[in-house]
Amino acid sequence: MDTFLQKCLECGRSFDVREVIYRCPNCNSLTEITFNIDALKEKVSKTLFAKRNIYSMWRYVELLPVSPENICSLGEGFTPTVKSKNLAEYLKVSKLNFKFEFLNPTGSFKDRGASILISKAKEFKAKAVVIDSSGNAAASLASYAARANLQCYVFMPAYASIGKVAQAIMSNAFVIKVDGTRKDTYEAALMAYREYGWYYCGFQLNPYPYEGNKTIGYEVCEQFNWNPPDWIVFPVGTGSAFLGCWKGLKELYNLGLIVKIPSLVCIQPAGCAPIAKAYLKGLDNIVPVDIPKTIAEGLMIASPLRGKYALAAIKESKGLAEIVSDDEIIEAMKLLAKYEGIFVEPSAAASFAGVKKLIESGKIGRDDNILCILTGSGLKTQETYKSFIKEPITIKPSITSLREAFEKEREVG
Repeated sequence: MDTFLQKCLECGRSFDVREVIYRCPNCNSLTEITFNIDALKEKVSKTLFAKRNIYSMWRYVELLPVSPENICSLGEGFTPTVKSKNLAEYLKVSKLNFKFEFLNPTGSFKDRGASILISKAKEFKAKAVVIDSSGNAAASLASYAARANLQCYVFMPAYASIGKVAQAIMSNAFVIKVDGTRKDTYEAALMAYREYGWYYCGFQLNPYPYEGNKTIGYEVCEQFNWNPPDWIVFPVGTGSAFLGCWKGLKELYNLGLIVKIPSLVCIQPAGCAPIAKAYLKGLDNIVPVDIPKTIAEGLMIASPLRGKYALAAIKESKGLAEIVSDDEIIEAMKLLAKYEGIFVEPSAAASFAGVKKLIESGKIGRDDNILCILTGSGLKTQETYKSFIKEPITIKPSITSLREAFEKEREVG
């Protein structure tokens, strides 16, 4: 583990990764995990990964800050990247691709961070873990904690989807709903961590989820034959997938494994767009949202702790940010299902809503190579779909009833 250090994002002070540190003791700023580039250049190569018969994010184990004996895995990562045919034709683009992060073990990209977090909890000999989440991170951490025989405490906002709440409860997590904002939920989890000494696993403050999420960038490059696409498009809430991928891409570039870094695109909903609004206004810091409201509950982060770093990543990668309405998100959900058979939650669909909008506005070229990250499964938020899907026809088991049903369908159609 001497290859890795924990480093303050502001003052640059470094710390041993065997210490549990959430904020820099020197200046109270956020931290990240770094590694010795020169030492790892001698250990990793494209050939090494190509020969490795491990089809999870742990195929990149040398680049991850976990001792192998402490790895807690459910097979997360190495999710497929699929070329679009129908929606590419619909949008009149030549290269549109999707990365199916909803095919991770618990149905979202959060499994990457959860795997690292629980692995580190084992290293730190934690007696329990605690997290605040609008849903996916809670369900994920609970599952991995169960795998590791660790008690998990979860704080969720009262509006969290029942599917995500049930998923956490079924994995034996102790779930507490907080009657308040998403920020209130975060504060409640911090109170519990300080009171009881549990290992805090929140995806904003803890630096380790970004180590799992950086493997999105690794995989994209390998899946694209080490020639990554022009654009990688993310729905952004806390920014953990966005920033993790950005971190991974920079690491591969510094290791000499890729010669270009893609432009990253941040998509946020109109009811909660602190990063996108700042970018579009040309600001250097985020614009916190007073009362966030959107159908994409996973993106309802009014003031993301790492927001200014996400904003910097957009600019440094020569990327873009876009804001989409709830109606545009719903349209994207419908289009993905109708044309590609892809069933995702609103937060995931936001990325495609943004892609569509940016292509139609000409900001992304129709001949550009585009990758859209689909972060979570629609099975987790089925109640959302009830508001706009058509109720199925009910018939009696007779040919007359069958004919009447199809006649009505033709009339409506």
